[in-house]
Amino acid sequence: MIIQRTPLSASQPFVLSVVAAHCRTEYGSEFDVELARMAAAAANELEAYAQLALLDQTITVTLEDGPRRSVFDLPIAPVIDPLSVEVTVDGATFEDFAVITGQRPAIRFTSGKPCGLVVIQYQAGFGDNAAELPQDIENAICDQASAFFDMRGAGDGKTNGMSP
Repeated sequence: MIIQRTPLSASQPFVLSVVAAHCRTEYGSEFDVELARMAAAAANELEAYAQLALLDQTITVTLEDGPRRSVFDLPIAPVIDPLSVEVTVDGATFEDFAVITGQRPAIRFTSGKPCGLVVIQYQAGFGDNAAELPQDIENAICDQASAFFDMRGAGDGKTNGMSP
């Protein structure tokens, strides 16, 4: 399975002034560039770990031999619109599926699972800017950026800089 993410927004999934305040430093200081990198790394880490699209993205999933079961869990959530899900099999449009929505969306193939090169494409994300992210996700990004900021230069090998 190959998963590709194509951003639909040029925005960052954080507000730098909020990250700076969380890290107990002044926004507009010499730390801004460093904080922006740390917040971007924290957001990327969160997306990978939680299998989320923070800002709107097009997700393309390629399955070389088709799905193993008649229900295929979509790897990245949340799905913006179930109608945005498109499936092709060996380059031809495939329409015999239903989208299962919820926290962990999936596709149920209604007339047997397809065989061949299956490409599933859909849009996922919470919105096109940081203001549309849920508060707990904004806080998680700030917490992880703060952990990175606080652990700068730690070279004892005993700390990993991970936020609880």
